[in-house]
Amino acid sequence: MNLSYSRFNAYLSCPYKHYLSYEEGWVKKLKDRPLYFGTDFHRLLEVRGQQDKIDEVMQDITDTFYELPADQQTALGNDYPADIYSIFVDYCEMWKDAPIPDKTEVEFNLPMGKYKGEPVIFKGFIDGLYFKDDGIVVEEHKTFSKMPAKDFLVMNTQKSLYAVAVKKLYGEYPKTILWDYIHSQVASYPVWLDKSQKFSTASTTKVTPYSYKRACAEHGIECTDADKYEGNLANFFFRIEMDYIPEMIADIWQGFKYTCKDIVQHGKENRTKNLTYNCSWCPYRDICHAELTGGNVEAILEKDYERKTDGSSGSQEAD
Repeated sequence: MNLSYSRFNAYLSCPYKHYLSYEEGWVKKLKDRPLYFGTDFHRLLEVRGQQDKIDEVMQDITDTFYELPADQQTALGNDYPADIYSIFVDYCEMWKDAPIPDKTEVEFNLPMGKYKGEPVIFKGFIDGLYFKDDGIVVEEHKTFSKMPAKDFLVMNTQKSLYAVAVKKLYGEYPKTILWDYIHSQVASYPVWLDKSQKFSTASTTKVTPYSYKRACAEHGIECTDADKYEGNLANFFFRIEMDYIPEMIADIWQGFKYTCKDIVQHGKENRTKNLTYNCSWCPYRDICHAELTGGNVEAILEKDYERKTDGSSGSQEAD
C-alpha cells in the first residue's frame, strides 16, 4: 500500500472522503482550475531556464487543453494556456536573480513496514532541494488565491514529513524550508480609456509591472511608469524561508505513523462522514448530499464522476 501526505490529510479531514478517493478511486470528470494549474506549473518549473524544454511543455499543455471537452475548457478559462505562460514568464522575471534548486521533483519511497505481507510505503515528491554549505534547504511551491496565514506555514504537517524524507535520503534534516507561492490567476491589465487613449490611473492591486508592460505593448504606447505597480508583486509571487524545529518534526512524524496504521487497518471500512464547513469545497460533496437526503447517488456518479483506470489513486489533491 502506498501512503502520501495527501492521503493522510484526506483520512484525517474525512474518512469517507478518503474512502471515495483512495479506496473507490472516484474523481470528478470536471476538474477545477487549481488542480490543473498546479500540475502544469510544476512541469514548467522543472525545466525553468531551458527554453527549448519550456516550449515543449507549453506545446503539450496547449494541445491537451484544446483536446478537452468544451465545458472543461470553460472551467479552466478560455485563455488558460496563455494565462499560465504569462504567469510563468512573470515568475521567472520576479526571481531571475535567485538561485535555481540543485534538484527538482525529488522522489522518495520510505518503507514503513508490512501489513498482511504487503509493504507499506510513504511516497512523495519534494519540489526542490538546495545543498548549501550550512545545510539543506527544501523548496515547496504552492499556488494560492488567498494569502496563507503565517501560522499555517510555521506549524505545517507536510513540511515536517518531508523533512523526515530528506533525512532518510541524505542523512540529515534540512535546515530551512523555502515556501514559494504563486497566484493561480494572471495579473490584470489596467483599464484602457478609449476617449483619452490612455490607461486609467485608478488605484488597483491587480496590475503588476509585468502586466502593465504587456498592456502598453499591445496598445503600442511607451511604457514609462510601470514602477508604480511594484508594490503589487507580492500579491502574485512571494517567498518565505523558515527554520525547521526538530521537536516539531519528531512530534508530527509520530502522529503520522499512528494515523498510517489506522489507514492501513481500517481505511477500507471507515466511511465516517465528517460534515464541516470544509464540505463546501470537497469534490465529493454531491455524493454525500445525495446519500444523506435520499437523492439518486448512481445518477450523480454516472453524470459527474469517473474511476481512475491507470492504477493510481483517485486523489484530486497534489502533494
